[in-house]
Amino acid sequence: MSSSSSSSSMAILLVLVFAFVSSPFTAFSDTTTSFTPKDNILIDCGGKSSSALPDGRTFKTDKESSQFLQTKEDIQVSVQSADVPSPIYLTARVFTEEATYNFRLTENRWHWIRLHFFAMSVKEHDLTKASFSVQTGKHVLLHNFKLENNNQVVLKEYLLNGTDPTLSLKFIPMKNSMAFINAIEVVSAPDDLISDEGSSLFPINSYPGLTKFSYQYVHRINMGGAMITPENDTLGRTWVPDGPYLKDKSLAKSVSVGSDSIKYPEVVTPLIAPVAVYSSASEMGESATIQPNFNVTWNFDVDTTFSYLLRMHFCDIVSKSMDDLYFNVYVNGKTAISGLDLSTLTKALATPYYKDIVVNATLMSGGLSVQIGPMNQNTGTRNAILNGLEVMKMSNSVNSLDGEFGVDGSKEGSSNRGTVAAVGFAMMFGAFVGLGAMVIKWHKRPQDWQRRNSFSSWLLPLHTGDTSFMTSKTGSHKNGFNSALGLGRYFSLAELQEATNNFDNSAVIGVGGFGNVYLGEIDDGTKVAVKRGNPQSEQGITEFETEIQMLSKLRHRHLVSLIGYCDENSEMILRKGLLEKVMDPHLAGTINPESMKKFAEAAEKCLAEHGVDRPTMGDVLWNLEYALQLQEAFTKGKAEDDESVTASTNAVLPPTTLSSPSDNRPVTHPEENTGPAQVEAINSHSGTAMFAQFSGLNGSTDGLFCFFMNGKQLAF
Repeated sequence: MSSSSSSSSMAILLVLVFAFVSSPFTAFSDTTTSFTPKDNILIDCGGKSSSALPDGRTFKTDKESSQFLQTKEDIQVSVQSADVPSPIYLTARVFTEEATYNFRLTENRWHWIRLHFFAMSVKEHDLTKASFSVQTGKHVLLHNFKLENNNQVVLKEYLLNGTDPTLSLKFIPMKNSMAFINAIEVVSAPDDLISDEGSSLFPINSYPGLTKFSYQYVHRINMGGAMITPENDTLGRTWVPDGPYLKDKSLAKSVSVGSDSIKYPEVVTPLIAPVAVYSSASEMGESATIQPNFNVTWNFDVDTTFSYLLRMHFCDIVSKSMDDLYFNVYVNGKTAISGLDLSTLTKALATPYYKDIVVNATLMSGGLSVQIGPMNQNTGTRNAILNGLEVMKMSNSVNSLDGEFGVDGSKEGSSNRGTVAAVGFAMMFGAFVGLGAMVIKWHKRPQDWQRRNSFSSWLLPLHTGDTSFMTSKTGSHKNGFNSALGLGRYFSLAELQEATNNFDNSAVIGVGGFGNVYLGEIDDGTKVAVKRGNPQSEQGITEFETEIQMLSKLRHRHLVSLIGYCDENSEMILRKGLLEKVMDPHLAGTINPESMKKFAEAAEKCLAEHGVDRPTMGDVLWNLEYALQLQEAFTKGKAEDDESVTASTNAVLPPTTLSSPSDNRPVTHPEENTGPAQVEAINSHSGTAMFAQFSGLNGSTDGLFCFFMNGKQLAF
């Protein structure tokens, strides 16, 4: 929400803030702790006489505070009466041009800045139409601020970590408008009020540097208890009940104990929160049921363009014994604290504990929701509690707490443009250097580079750090397709996990030296074979490259075609389309038995469980060529007599012996040069033409998925 509408709870509260018994303001105290602020500047702007409030604080008149104000005009307005909680709202200072309050601080530490507003309507100065900004020398507190509800007082409360000896408050009217202020507070705060380290919500991690931010208190809630007014708080703060923020009041129940039951540990003092916060809580309203399984939810209106610091206050006042209460805390649907066990953390019951959680602006699109609920395990009593909550807006990168612009006009998100430009220039320069090196290497490439096993291996290394060889060869592939190498669509790892049911072992249809092959189905219903590499297998990587050489260069209607790949997180995965049948139905009754026998022998060897037992790719292809020629001879001579068939068979090339790598027998390879440079996309239906493309490839048959008979795919 905009700053003009962020009055929220703070505006509603002030009706009752000052209606209680007074106590000295200069020393907030309880039974064990007191704090005396060194700076305690209270100004009733436009006031003619000192205003003593019910809580014991006294605001100086406008005249008594004149040394703080720098302005060229003297416009003071007032009304005789109004429905307001304090006389400080009956007077105001009005500015039609820029004006500044300057305060000399005793110490350069944390300070409360509280700005009080009530838009009264007087002759010549209708404050209900005022629109203005408020800045310090470093921070934007309000930008284009307007009061939407003119019948309520509004309190804007900030916590700034001052580094300068002087604090300035500048009021800047918008064009053709005015600014005003009813009262100002500048009060010292304890040094340890904000810890330097908290926890981030997502991902859950340590979040250091909290003392470098400034804050605006948006909500301060006392769960399960009554309103806590300034005179009952250790630092003059106001805490409101949680009822208006509960999503379903029937799911929450208030619980409280006597204040003397609360025992503060050394690491938590009453300055963090008064005993009244820790002695009451909201718990699960139906926690006594057999199986309570619900969350208590609070919803809050916030400016979703900012990050927030949530301070959650806990104190186990419901358990009867130690280690009996375990529960979860959620923020905006994400787990903030899992299995919170207060008695273990505090080593006792009824002992205060608080947790600071940073919620990034990217998680605030739907507002702010806080939930508590039981653990879904048998861990004692199924219950959950929350005692108090503080919601603090964090200053952004340009030190603004309202809007995207800083005091100097800089814009949120643009402060690092110079750095980004420098990095971009460096990357561009590096790219030119790298391109030049590649050109030089190209000219110095070996003459026989086309005969090399690894395509482009002379140009880029197989492994570079944690980058897979696919990434090193294809470069940027996130655009979806890599037409340069014919590798098809780039699939994310998540897509492949979904297609194979997270690489379920039951979906494995093949195991090789490179890795497993899984049967899967992609988003359009196409059945595919997903081959997932084992990065620890150097042998497998070589085989993987061999398969890419074959499938990326070959195009045939009866081939298992390569349709995509994935190298996310150093994965090496290929995806191939599958045919519904392993045998073309048109081949029934037309296969030569001798050819089928030779084909089956080759297939059996290729399907050996261990890679070392499989023949080389050259052996397989040469013998498949032999089987194909047997089939072609059978087809041509089918109508001829047995003698013609015999003559045709004798003319067929002799087969080579299918030997595994462990055999000592020599392996016969074709003499033709069929290196990668000669491999082109083929549309021919000739099996001989296709086999010729791969007879020179090295590596085992772990990558072989299809065999041919008469130009038809028989198995994969």
